[in-house]
Amino acid sequence: MTKPVTPNIQMPRSHRVRRALVRSACGALVVGVGWSAMGDAAHALPSPTRSPILAQSLVGLRQGAAGVEVKAVQNALLAAGVPVPGGADGKFGPATRSAVIDFQGREGIAQSGEVDEATAAALGLTRIDAGDSPASTAVNGLQQGASGDAVKELQQKLSAAGVYVPGGADGVFGSSTKTAVSNYQRWNGLPVSGIVDAATAARLGLSGAATTTPPAAPTPPAAPTPPAANPYVGLAQGARSSLVKDLQSALMAAGVNVRGGADGVFGAATKSALVSYQQANGLGVTGVVFEATAAKLGLGAAPAAPAPPAPPAAAESPTAANPYVGLKVGARGPLVKDVQAALIASGINVRGGADGVFGNATKGALLSYQQGNGLAASGEVDDATAAQLALGSAPAAPAAPAAPPAVVSGNPYIGLAVGAKGDRVKDLQSALMDTGLVVRGGADGIFGNATKSSLLAFQGMNGIARTGVLTEQGAQILNLGVSTPASAPSSGPNGFAGTPEGFPVKGETSERVRVMQQILIDSKINVFGGADGSFGNATASAITKFQETHGLTVTGTITQETAEKMGLDASSATPPPSSSNVVMERFPIQGQCYFGNTWHAPRGGGRLHVGVDIIAAEGKLLYAVVDGTISKQYWDQPGALSGNGLRVAQDDGTYFTYLHMSGFAPGIEVGTKVQAGDVIGFVGNTGSSSTAHLHFEIHPGGGAAVNPYPYIKAIDDCGNTTPQYQSSFAPAV
Repeated sequence: MTKPVTPNIQMPRSHRVRRALVRSACGALVVGVGWSAMGDAAHALPSPTRSPILAQSLVGLRQGAAGVEVKAVQNALLAAGVPVPGGADGKFGPATRSAVIDFQGREGIAQSGEVDEATAAALGLTRIDAGDSPASTAVNGLQQGASGDAVKELQQKLSAAGVYVPGGADGVFGSSTKTAVSNYQRWNGLPVSGIVDAATAARLGLSGAATTTPPAAPTPPAAPTPPAANPYVGLAQGARSSLVKDLQSALMAAGVNVRGGADGVFGAATKSALVSYQQANGLGVTGVVFEATAAKLGLGAAPAAPAPPAPPAAAESPTAANPYVGLKVGARGPLVKDVQAALIASGINVRGGADGVFGNATKGALLSYQQGNGLAASGEVDDATAAQLALGSAPAAPAAPAAPPAVVSGNPYIGLAVGAKGDRVKDLQSALMDTGLVVRGGADGIFGNATKSSLLAFQGMNGIARTGVLTEQGAQILNLGVSTPASAPSSGPNGFAGTPEGFPVKGETSERVRVMQQILIDSKINVFGGADGSFGNATASAITKFQETHGLTVTGTITQETAEKMGLDASSATPPPSSSNVVMERFPIQGQCYFGNTWHAPRGGGRLHVGVDIIAAEGKLLYAVVDGTISKQYWDQPGALSGNGLRVAQDDGTYFTYLHMSGFAPGIEVGTKVQAGDVIGFVGNTGSSSTAHLHFEIHPGGGAAVNPYPYIKAIDDCGNTTPQYQSSFAPAV
């Protein structure tokens, strides 16, 4: 039963001290303090002094300038709907230069980044007064530091639109009001700046929204002399132009994922990508393009003279090097697409799919494959990896309808290899998929490289020689063409040889699996994913490595011999905690949204999906599903799978996990008491995520996860798009 919620419940004064999350220049979330109880008055800025300014004094303003003239230009840009990161601060920095370039491009003026006569005229700066500029007499350009009736009206309009404004309509534009404006912009598909631009003012219906009339067509300026400065230098968040598109393309070519692609809009995603590139290359981490970054990316440099055509290459020798070897971050093309497809066929998730671009997502997938198959984990395609993935080997000649392979056993499945076709291949493909492996193309009856990759993965996990050809041992495990004689190894639920009673088996999630994984780790055997208590492909590969290292029979399972060598005692699997007492009082997310049952879907590194993914737009509200306590927070960082996230725990130990969040609601930290329906954060796309969504888990009694899909389906509220605010947090003790 959903608890009734009340919009804009104002918290007791003693509860209004909040730890607010802000994003630093490097994209990490850090903690700052905002005082909504004080109305943010401590952050108010003094009003600008009023002084008449003539347009003549604006001409020639460029990066490095400062003063009331710069502030007038910034206010005019904001009034024209051009974002100026940092607002009208009177300092002509890279962000202001980028805004000027954006405006000039939009108006068909030479994009010099300086204020010339045509730019001043297009901005309507023929004669202005710093105290009475359009952004001062109207609401356009309102930002943190402002105060007065216009701010009060803004806050009232935000509250009426269902946006929570801590402190109410107090007429002071502080950090809390900026957050409210940002949320409104995010939920309404507007550029998210936290500053009231013309589009935001119009959407809110603010009485002071300025309507700018198009300026008279400016006199075409004289042909500009080519600027000596690199035009890419100074690009920053808020810029929009073909230059930004070039920057985004260069970042992607360098292997950095730019969410949204090369769309020419320098938003938060592009800034985050630029910060990642700067960190990885030892550059100044600013999120702004400066000389060193531009040079490293090859932006703005004079184009090199076209290289003379290369002489025709000699006919390729039959022993030519494997073209797949050496592929790494930054590579593009059909060869990369082949690598990605082979990884996917082997059961490794490649975020973005087989798109032919070797970025960090592909590198991570390749590392997972290499670690899971006992290869050197370099993130690059080497000879061993290419061979394991069956890449670059000469294609088999079309299978001649020669006599089937002569096998002593008479089993017609033994010897199936690349080139074979028919029902037996279809049976093999179906059996491989029954073990949880992915066969690209499905059971189509054609034994190609995709089927070979899956068979190689199966052989590796079962301790069979990795040949890509079905052997007698593999046929027995897969129960193909045999009547399961008494001497054949028994087959477990996942197609793997059975193990003695009392030892962990593949597919199990338990404490005894975690203990076994820790023993492997203590023995210097890498277990990809760590001691997480889940027995997947990665754990099977680690067991195989342990058995090879100690000269044991290689099976990829815990045999009696292996258990004795590990010092592992037989034990019963801990029964999973009862989920009968789990009751969710609130749907976890604001609609519009959708979800499906993805429980135990395969993930990279042999992991299984242990939650439900609810797809929704970035910035949508996340609600506490029960009364409880914030028991853990996760923070986004390079390589983190979870991104930003948290747990809501109940007194009996049951907890609910939220992952990939964009951020946390004010006041949310470890120890905070929440009630069902409280807003605890926002939908995001952080961590290992390809689209904005919530990854949601249920852990009854604090134990292993159970399938949350039935619980979510029972209270499906994806059609409810109305924000429902409830803030009843008790501060952390």
